[in-house]
Amino acid sequence: MPNYIYPVVVEETQTGVSMYFPDFPGTAVAAPSIVVGIKDAKVMLVHRIEELHDNNESVPAPSEVDAIQLEDPSDRIIYVEVFVIPPADDKTVTKNCTMPKWLRDAGEEAGLNFSQLLQQSVREALGIEKRP
Repeated sequence: MPNYIYPVVVEETQTGVSMYFPDFPGTAVAAPSIVVGIKDAKVMLVHRIEELHDNNESVPAPSEVDAIQLEDPSDRIIYVEVFVIPPADDKTVTKNCTMPKWLRDAGEEAGLNFSQLLQQSVREALGIEKRP
């Protein structure tokens, strides 16, 4: 599974937190809370890894905790995990699913796109944002 786990340095600020990935220079997130910061950092990491894939560049290996120098004693390191769809895996495939006939009929009558709904539901269940 194409998942990545990277260390993130978290620095406390007067307005919340500042976070950056030591393995990806130039990546930084400022957020009012650690929860918002983690969400924003994950989005940034996905976009940065996709950019590397699109440019046929290699994704760096995660740093060891001991190799990361912290600026302040209150700084800490956390890890975030993201799921990134490799470009070669973007081709579509067929997956059959089973549902009650009445549900299929109601969906068809409403003009639903079953394939699109299944993709959306699986992405949500896995916490995957749609690739741009």
